[in-house]
Amino acid sequence: GRALDRPSGLGRLRRSGRSRDLRGRNYFGVLDLSTTTDVTALAWVFPPEDEDALWLLLSRYFVPEEHLRRRAERDRVPYDLWTRHGFIEATEGNVVDYGAIEQRILADSALFQVREIAYDPWNATHIALRLQDEGATMVEFRQGFRSMAAPTRELEKLIVSRKLAHGGNPVTRWMAANVAVAQDPAGNLKPAKDKSTERIDGIVATIMAIGRDMVAQEEPQPAYSMFFV
Repeated sequence: GRALDRPSGLGRLRRSGRSRDLRGRNYFGVLDLSTTTDVTALAWVFPPEDEDALWLLLSRYFVPEEHLRRRAERDRVPYDLWTRHGFIEATEGNVVDYGAIEQRILADSALFQVREIAYDPWNATHIALRLQDEGATMVEFRQGFRSMAAPTRELEKLIVSRKLAHGGNPVTRWMAANVAVAQDPAGNLKPAKDKSTERIDGIVATIMAIGRDMVAQEEPQPAYSMFFV
């Protein structure tokens, strides 16, 4: 199997990379909005500052508090344990609290100096408009094969070469182990949420951030971005 859809590949995600090491660094970010009751993923991806350095991934996950308890009991996914250890932020109530997520984004943006925000217009237009009101520059990023294929292959390369450090986040590791990929007739790949065994939002967000970095490499001026799936 491929590095993205076999559990052994995920053992190559390096543990180093903490938020205290990232202040002032250039970054790309992605918010993968869930349905109103499931996981929302916010991924900050920091490309290496030199050729031999690691890519750093800082992931934040949000789950409605009431759904978190049911999910842990029903599916035996340790959301409650991950929350106690700070890997998931439980938001009040039984639906996603977009206001809390927006506040987290704005707080992180103050640290990481947001230049643009990309989002999938399929489900994030409402929050994108609110962030635009806060002065953010919004850029659409759709999840088709055309935009996802190249960064999906790049993520595979980073995993195999042990060039992606995720800070030991168990939610990210769990999502990576859930990934199944789809392939079109031309051989292009992208993660397939409908074929994956469980949530993969954090991995989709990471791929999108890598995609935006690939675009930035072709631009005359660097672009530092935050993304919504």
